[in-house]
Amino acid sequence: MIRAIIFDCFGVLYVDTSHDFYEKHVPGYQALRPKLVELNKLSDYGLITQEEWKQQVSEVTGLDDEYVAKNIQGVNVCNQQLLDFSQSLRGQYKLGMLSNIGIGAMDQFFSSEQRQELFDAVVLSSEVGLIKPHPEIFKVMAQRLGCQPEECIMIDDIEDNCSGADAAGMRSILYQTNQQTIDDLEMLLEQDHA
Repeated sequence: MIRAIIFDCFGVLYVDTSHDFYEKHVPGYQALRPKLVELNKLSDYGLITQEEWKQQVSEVTGLDDEYVAKNIQGVNVCNQQLLDFSQSLRGQYKLGMLSNIGIGAMDQFFSSEQRQELFDAVVLSSEVGLIKPHPEIFKVMAQRLGCQPEECIMIDDIEDNCSGADAAGMRSILYQTNQQTIDDLEMLLEQDHA
């Protein structure tokens, strides 16, 4: 029986700014998503420059070069829609946040007070000396929620992290968009109640 839903922070509760740009400004984003994700990875690994990345995004999407350059790297934005949805689950399910992050860095995204208000438990990698996708960190998260891993669903935007959650005994959802994540979660919860 599912008792807890766990959310990753970056790329899930805090929007990846480029993906936020894609969702809001790219017609046919779902069809183009694999190519855009690949371009982001090439940029993250330093295999293409920022200028090359923006140029190639413009080519793939058909959007004006200048428009892409000006808007693609917005500011860190809280994914308010998904955060609001998470809070609608309170009372029925325990809520957790599990994030790979350095010491003290979370305060600029969620203050200590906000973390206490929004989540039943928070596990930050730098505070426990483990990082995702190591299965042990997911077990720590479940323990802090007072649950067994098999009673938890982990939502993460990185496939390896979902695999780590699965290895720990949890079920996982790979975040791609808010609607897909909500649909996938509602389906898992429905199956659990059947």
